[in-house]
Amino acid sequence: MELNKVALLGNKMAIGPCSGRSAARLARLLREQEVGSSNLPAPTKLKHFIMLTALVNLFLCPLVILVGLNAGSAQAGTDAFYLVVPGDNLTYISKRFGITLKELRQANNLTSDRLSIDQKLIVPHPFKRLPNTKLHWQRPCPKDGRILRPFGQYKAKNILMARTGEDRICPVGSPVYAPALAVVKHIGELDGFGTVIILQHKGSYATVFSPLNPRTIAVGEGQAVNAGQLLGQTDQPVLDESRPYIHIELRKNEIAIDPKPLRP
Repeated sequence: MELNKVALLGNKMAIGPCSGRSAARLARLLREQEVGSSNLPAPTKLKHFIMLTALVNLFLCPLVILVGLNAGSAQAGTDAFYLVVPGDNLTYISKRFGITLKELRQANNLTSDRLSIDQKLIVPHPFKRLPNTKLHWQRPCPKDGRILRPFGQYKAKNILMARTGEDRICPVGSPVYAPALAVVKHIGELDGFGTVIILQHKGSYATVFSPLNPRTIAVGEGQAVNAGQLLGQTDQPVLDESRPYIHIELRKNEIAIDPKPLRP
């Protein structure tokens, strides 16, 4: 998955009207992207959507946020770094990330197999040998609340649109965990979403979570993380503040799919 190009986050209905600047940026970004990447049902629907968003402040504007990952972000297929945890050994680490023991040793100039807790290791090209591996997902949150806005198609002003993720009720300050072994691809602030984190998993999967409190982020871009590892804590949503929630997306080969596997 080439998340370094563009990651499309789920759209959801705003509580108030968008600004002219936001609508113009939205239309411009949509024009620059392939129709297929947005999961909208047809090109004609996309054209209608762009035209409608140009009517600033006349209706509640759906937030479709496109994140261009900058050059400083960890790119797909590049090296990641990993912090050793209790129970780790070089063989176990290399197998999990789909690299050879020799590659792991060479990348870190290791002359001994002895590791120390929190030792920083370079993981060259994680998951490169695991393109079709199935994943066993864990809950990203300890308790999943009811779904406020479900994944899938919905109508806005008689236009059929696609919501690429789902919003679940979640108290502010709730811990968010990596749902599977992953590399942190992006952490950043987005209008309407707050702080967003994007994870790249093996098997060409990716997950997206927001809003996270930036002061609680426990990982860094380019870091390889274990399933169940703490990412941070949820923040107060920018929109719909009366009902705190977490926005969750699941993607396969850059296409948003139903995030049902993330609520086992």
